[in-house]
Amino acid sequence: MGQRSPLVTLAAAAAGFVVLLVVNSTQNTASTAPPAAGEATTAPASTAPATTAPATPPPSSPPTSAATTPTATATNEVAAVYAGRTDGREATLAVAVKGGRAVAYVCDGRRVEAWLTGTYVSGRLALRSRAGDVLTGNLAGDAVSGTVTVRGRDLDFAIDKADPPAGLYRAKTTSSSVIGWIVLPDGTQVGIENDGTPGPAPQLDPASGSATVGGTTVTADSIAGDETF
Repeated sequence: MGQRSPLVTLAAAAAGFVVLLVVNSTQNTASTAPPAAGEATTAPASTAPATTAPATPPPSSPPTSAATTPTATATNEVAAVYAGRTDGREATLAVAVKGGRAVAYVCDGRRVEAWLTGTYVSGRLALRSRAGDVLTGNLAGDAVSGTVTVRGRDLDFAIDKADPPAGLYRAKTTSSSVIGWIVLPDGTQVGIENDGTPGPAPQLDPASGSATVGGTTVTADSIAGDETF
């Protein structure tokens, strides 16, 4: 057998090189071709750092106001006058009450008298005069009962409500004398005029609230209970 010529050898090498190029091209096309329709693709995993949303604080409750408890108040809205005689009929007494205040006048119509002022709280009366006379009592319904101490003498009483013109009156004259009247429900009047020397009071006209003293007309005030003397 004879030896191959150089041309045959060169042709064979060229054919092999062409085959190698075709194979490499086919592989590269397959690796870069887009995925076929319907073929699932996997997205690259995100490398962005995860962020945590700040916790939202729960809504604050509206401030709770302190409970307002109605303050219990004493029943002091009475506005009335009570009049009558002490139990032993030693003296006549009138008590005027208005709101939480009270005024009392006790007299025998001749020489002994006392004006007392004080408080009315939860049905209780506590009054005192400038001279130290004292009245304590209870108000219930249309009556007042208790004890009044005048010049060291204790006088018990239980008196009823007195509607106008009955009631308690007081006047001051130009001569600086003070006159007190108690008008009872039956129209009876008991009072003292005191200009330094106590004596019986002149007649009072409850309708006009006036009296005549030494030829001069004086006007009396109807005592409500909240006055101070």
